Amino acid sequence: MYSTNILVLVLLMVASFFLSYFGASVGLVLGNIRLPLLVYALGSSVNATGTNLGISIVGALGGSYFHMREGRVNVRLLLSIGIPSMIGAMFSVLALSYVRQDCAKILIGLMLIYSGSQLTKPKESKGNNRERSLRYSLFREGAIGIVIGALSGAVGLMLSSIRLPAMIRVLKIDPKEAIGTNLAISFVTGLSGTLTSLLVSGTNLLIIATVAPATLAGSYLGARFVTQVNPLKLRRMLSYTLMGTGCFMLVESIQSL
Repeated sequence: MYSTNILVLVLLMVASFFLSYFGASVGLVLGNIRLPLLVYALGSSVNATGTNLGISIVGALGGSYFHMREGRVNVRLLLSIGIPSMIGAMFSVLALSYVRQDCAKILIGLMLIYSGSQLTKPKESKGNNRERSLRYSLFREGAIGIVIGALSGAVGLMLSSIRLPAMIRVLKIDPKEAIGTNLAISFVTGLSGTLTSLLVSGTNLLIIATVAPATLAGSYLGARFVTQVNPLKLRRMLSYTLMGTGCFMLVESIQSL
């Protein structure tokens, strides 16, 4: 049993490094792919969700630091979306026992596939391109934050893959800036959910301490990769990643129903 546990820890470390490397390069955390491994390792979906958020925030922190240093984090969006997202994550973790996680993940998977398919089709501006009021912008940003934050805490994922296309298509943020800002928002959202989960349902601190360094290294290195990709290729990478992630979530959730 001990050797099996060591093998599982090594597998989690390797998987987390590559997930965070690729994820940070496209503004995602990809914790949904790590989550089934944690469910297997811990034997509890409740503990796995909190542990997954704990690992994910380390990856998000590494990527966010590099993006912020390069000026790709929009501080206003970090506050207007991040604070409501933290509140939503906190309350949804408290209500986690009442949520059917598999059903929620199926809906999320469908949303990811749709979002990914739309991301490569930039909207044409309709000529009537007037400036929105600051109050209206803050309302939209806060709504995006609290809804995605609530879903994040409920299913143990940061859901950066849902927030990212919303920032690019709805808020009209430049893809590279959206990637950096999205990772920073993911960090504060995951931190809120992890702390609440630690108090309410418990997390596995050993796995977090073991897997976190590999996740941090992968995320920091992946964040450097984004500067080498042109915007069109970047949108395509994001699109394929979102649709692939959505398909993975659908298959994984339907099998566990």
